[in-house]
Order: sequence, then structure tokens, then C-alpha cells
Amino acid sequence: MLQCPVCDTEYMEGETQRCSVCGWDLIPPPDSKYSKVGKAFLEKQKVQLDWARKMWVRYQAIAQEMQHSNSMPPRGDRADLSELNWRFDQLKAELDQAKEERRYLQSQLDWVMARLDPIDFEQMQQVLWQLSAQFNPDATPDYSTTTDPYSATSETYYPTSEVGIDYNNLMKLLSKGKWKKADEETWALMLKASDREEEGWLSVEDIHAFPPTDLIAIDWVWEEYSYGQFGFNIQQQIWESVEGDYTAFCDRVGWRVQGNWLYYDELRFSLDAPAGHLPAIGWRKRPCYGVGKVTAQESVTGLLQLFNALRS
Repeated sequence: MLQCPVCDTEYMEGETQRCSVCGWDLIPPPDSKYSKVGKAFLEKQKVQLDWARKMWVRYQAIAQEMQHSNSMPPRGDRADLSELNWRFDQLKAELDQAKEERRYLQSQLDWVMARLDPIDFEQMQQVLWQLSAQFNPDATPDYSTTTDPYSATSETYYPTSEVGIDYNNLMKLLSKGKWKKADEETWALMLKASDREEEGWLSVEDIHAFPPTDLIAIDWVWEEYSYGQFGFNIQQQIWESVEGDYTAFCDRVGWRVQGNWLYYDELRFSLDAPAGHLPAIGWRKRPCYGVGKVTAQESVTGLLQLFNALRS
């Protein structure tokens, strides 16, 4: 049970609109956090509530005195009572108006929220990135300038492509935590960027000639959406720490466990996987096989060497 803020009369929330004793409007106000209008209304209502409480106490005192004396109140009290009734009528009118204002405000909030609900803000951001890249070609990553996405002083970075690759789907998959599909999408995009879709694998020459802008873009989206857990950047750091030892590298990133080379479907497609576990570029079936005419070690070595050259 709730109590009326003026006269403390108990009432059931949601079942009573006005206090049965003092007539106070018991409909809860709109959430003030949505707008300045709501905040201003609550401040005004607080002042009115303080005044109403004082008048109610005074009114009760006069009513009790009249009940004990069983007579009309003195002239001065009658004047006070008349003023009190007038003030109550005025307050009631103000509260009725405030109630209508509150209903209007709530209807406006409902209208705004109904139209915001279906909006995909992530997709909107991606579209803005694409438009910015088209109208601002200088936004293409250049590791010799402050557009370095890994620099603490860099400007806003937009993942772009120098060969017409669209990274929206990859970003969407990563944002939803669909790590396996994102890894497969990354492999497909790298084949497309190298014009090797028909062959289905990348040669060492293809890796060395891979578009720098696209390699940086792929790494950025992986690192961004995995909070630094995945991507070429973290893989290259691990590669340096093991001094280019491929077997040790696979042990560190979790592609090899207790001496066993994992199959692709055995990888841990989640954020609790070891750092650098994804993307698994350079092999498709097992990290000890490779793809096409190139071993996994040759692919990974070439890829990370290229990435390191772009960073230096």
C-alpha cells in the first residue's frame, strides 16, 4: 500500500487516480530523465506539494476545532477557511492542467521511443563510415601519419578498402559475437581482395601483394569488436615474443593443444579463447597443413611479416 503525499491516506498503486480524502492527483509523473520539460515539471510539483501539505495540516486543525466547539469558526478563521478553500480550488485547477501536460509529454516520449526502437544504430554508424570514406579519401589508413588506428593521438578511423571490399557484413558478424562466421567471412574477403576466389587459396606472392589498407581494416575490426583479444596485431606481438617459432606460436594462440594440432571445427569461437586465436588465416583444415600449394607456416609468416612492415 502507498500513502498520499499530502494527507498520508493509503491507496493501491495503479487503482486510484485521486486521493479519496484530500483529492491529490496520485498518477505518477513521467520519468524526468528524458527531457528538461519533465525535470521542470517535477520541480514545480514539489513546490505545490509542500504548500498542499501545509494547507492540509492547517485545514485539519480548523476542522478539529470546529468539531469540538460544534459551532461556526470565528470570523478570522472563517476568512482563513475561505482562503484555504479558494487555494485548494486553484491548486486543483493547476493539478488538472499539469496532469494534461504530463499526458501530452508522455505521448510525445512514446512517439519518440516507438520510432527509435527499430533503428539499427550500428548499421547507421557503418553507413556513415562508408559515406565519410567516399567523401574524405584522406581517411584511408596511413601508418606514417596520425590516422594510425593504434595511435593514442589518432583521429577517428574508418575501415576502408582500396580494392572495393565492403566490410559491413564482417563488422555485423563480429558485433553479434558470431566468431566462426566472421572468420569464414574474413577468409572470403581476403580471397576477393586478392582476386583469388576461383583458386580458393593465397600464394606467398598474393600475401606479399595484399592491399595494405585492407589488411589494416581487417585487423582493426577484429581488434575493435573483440576488445583487443583477436586480430593480426595481437598475433604479430605473440609472433615476436616466440621469435618466429611457428610451433610455439600455435601453442600460444591455441591452434595446437598438448602437442595435438586442432582441426578447424575444434577452435574456440568465443572471447574466452586464447589471445590471437582468431582470425585463423593461412589454413582451413589444420594449422599443420596449409591451403593450396602453401604451408600454413609460410602463409602465417608472410602475413605477419607484412603486417609488421606496415606498422613499422
